[in-house]
Amino acid sequence: MITARLSLNAKRLMLNAILILFFTLFTFLSSLRFALAGSGLVSSIGGATFIQGAKQFWVTSSKPTIAGVTTASTQVSGTIGAQTLAATADASGNWSWTPAADLSGDNQVTVATATTSVSFTLTIGALPENIATAAGSTLAPAGSIMPTLAILTFGVLLTTFGLWGLKRNYIKSQS
Repeated sequence: MITARLSLNAKRLMLNAILILFFTLFTFLSSLRFALAGSGLVSSIGGATFIQGAKQFWVTSSKPTIAGVTTASTQVSGTIGAQTLAATADASGNWSWTPAADLSGDNQVTVATATTSVSFTLTIGALPENIATAAGSTLAPAGSIMPTLAILTFGVLLTTFGLWGLKRNYIKSQS
């Protein structure tokens, strides 16, 4: 009777350990995907930090350099107004492109790789007074690693407490 109970407890322990390790691996791989995918496909325009998800962005330079981060050696393409953007990310995943001709007014921008894309309106001119601004030092850089570290920390804590609880329950059931 005790042998059958131990066998059942061992099976439960193994199943729970597999589930905990599966969720840990899933959390880790999800975090890596965000960390390595270069969440800042466009990270700066004309030297100003591009705010991810922005639908419109203003610069005063008529030939602003657009720069970003993606996977190493990835082809980056798109359009800015009537001009075609083409760049290749270096070994670190950094890429940049400067328009050949001056831009003016509103320009529809689309930047894409094989896996992700960004679209917004780039306006050449002064920032309207009714729009709130933030100093560059108060903005998180594009592709910030803090969310990834938070997810990884949570995953490690979850795994640690899960395995501790399994060990505690298994030892308790043995006595």
